[in-house]
Amino acid sequence: MLDTPAPRIILSLAVVALFYGALFTGHTPAPVAPSAPSAASGIATDVAKGLVAEAREAIGRGDYAKALKPALALHDAFPSSHIYIEQLANTYHHLKQPVEEAALWEEYLLKAPNPSSACPHLGLAYRAQGKQDKAIDAFERCLAFDPSNPDAILYLALAEEREGHVEKAAELYERGLTLAPKYADLRLGLARIDLRDGRAAEAKSAALLVLKTSPDNTDALFVAGLACLRTGDPAAARKYLERGLSLSPGNADLAQALAQVAAREGR
Repeated sequence: MLDTPAPRIILSLAVVALFYGALFTGHTPAPVAPSAPSAASGIATDVAKGLVAEAREAIGRGDYAKALKPALALHDAFPSSHIYIEQLANTYHHLKQPVEEAALWEEYLLKAPNPSSACPHLGLAYRAQGKQDKAIDAFERCLAFDPSNPDAILYLALAEEREGHVEKAAELYERGLTLAPKYADLRLGLARIDLRDGRAAEAKSAALLVLKTSPDNTDALFVAGLACLRTGDPAAARKYLERGLSLSPGNADLAQALAQVAAREGR
């Protein structure tokens, strides 16, 4: 990925898989609960502090099953606290319960002073449920918070691309690139659309431009490999795809593309 902030790392984890329709997910950091909750909820302050400590300790060691009970109790005791909503949403995320997670992020949008912090988690939670229409709606709402945010543009573009809304996706990728010309995932999104529309040479040029500064970008290696295959250069395709597979062992999409190369070569 080119010249992008650290939070964008989440976007590159499985963009390759999108070409074949696979899901990609992001890592959500666990929030730290406040150390001194108010007793205004009706539960004793020492009880609340104990729940905070229990949740924090469980989250700190990655035991989200253990964190669920105190996280639920804190949310019930302080239903207006966006901090406890976020903590519970993240707990459900790590427990792979996207239905509950999405409901919490929807609640967060209504109660948090900075509702955009629910992004992109809300859309990803809907996507994990297979609710693509709701995912697109969520990503659209997220983009409305900041129409000039290239990350938000990318999430919506990827969702539109997954649903086969190629023209919408292309418009979004181009819009994002006007804001962030060096954003590799936006460039590769357009390259995938070029591949689908038969413009393999253009797709190859875009992928090689990314590889020039990010030689280990497996998404770019994937696009370059398929582009070479479609322009009649299976040897070059094999080179890019084998490098990608060496960087991402077990990647089914790269393996499938290599199988296409082998078939073209008669092996």
